Amino acid sequence: MDQAGCERNVLGEQIVRFFRQHREEWRKFVSEFVPASNRPPLQVMAKFFVIRSNQPFDMQAYMRAQAEFIRESMNGSLDALNPSERQKVVAEWLRHHAQSHRDQIILEQARCIEQCADLIDPVLAELLEESPAST
Repeated sequence: MDQAGCERNVLGEQIVRFFRQHREEWRKFVSEFVPASNRPPLQVMAKFFVIRSNQPFDMQAYMRAQAEFIRESMNGSLDALNPSERQKVVAEWLRHHAQSHRDQIILEQARCIEQCADLIDPVLAELLEESPAST
C-alpha cells in the first residue's frame, strides 16, 4: 500500500473513532437536524456534525500538529529562548491564533470525510441504526 493509502486508512480510523466516541451526539444531531425521510446523504450530515462539534478527530495528533505549526510560524526563534520565555511566546501565539488554527483544522477534517467515505459510511449508518441501549 502506498503512503497516501496508508494515511487515508489512518484518517478513516480517526474519523470512525471520533464518531463512535460521539455516537449519542451524532444520533441526536441527525434526528434533530432533519426528519429521517428527508435526510441528506450521510457525508453531508457528517461534515455538518464535525464543524458543529468543533473538536479534532484525534486530540493528541491535533496538539502535535499545532505545536509543529507554532514552531514553523516562529521560524525557529523558539529554539533560542529559555523555557520561561518560550512558554510566554507560545501562550501569546495561542491567545491570538489558536481559534483560527482550530477552525482551519476542523474545516479540513470536514473535507476529509468525503475522501474516506467508503471507509466510514457503513459505520456512520450503523451508529444511527443502533439502539441507544446497545452502546
